[in-house]
Amino acid sequence: MEVIDNFLPDYHFRSLSNIILGDAFDWYYNEDTAIEGDGHSHFINMFYKKNPVGPTESFPKIEPYLPFFKMKELCRIKANLAPRTIFHRKTGWHVDNLPCSTTAILYMNTNNGWTEFKKGSRVKSVANRVVIFDSNLEHQGVTCTDKKRRVLINFNYGV
Repeated sequence: MEVIDNFLPDYHFRSLSNIILGDAFDWYYNEDTAIEGDGHSHFINMFYKKNPVGPTESFPKIEPYLPFFKMKELCRIKANLAPRTIFHRKTGWHVDNLPCSTTAILYMNTNNGWTEFKKGSRVKSVANRVVIFDSNLEHQGVTCTDKKRRVLINFNYGV
């Protein structure tokens, strides 16, 4: 696992933030978070999914940032928005079960939520921080209680 602060150059991160956190970005209600039937809803925007979707109409908004990730194969890119909760809520242990080997989570805003790994480590949600790890590592997201929303982009790719 690798954690990198200030992952994108400032200009690029501000540009992406203006898109993702802006009021013109489309968010879609998703009944489940990490596990089908978990009952923990959140909002998503699927930029890309290898099969069967391919690039979506949102893909051009994320495409300029892909060179910052050293990827050979793209499997999925999905933005996640979890509204603030009264207490921290865990989304449930899972692996990113896709045909790609690497997951990168880019945090879009700073809040008191985090990503937790079953082996015991935590990565706090800090704007422009990325955590890169093997897609088979069990992990879960944890909601925030101090901001209106916790927003991140999940990249799944092969290296």
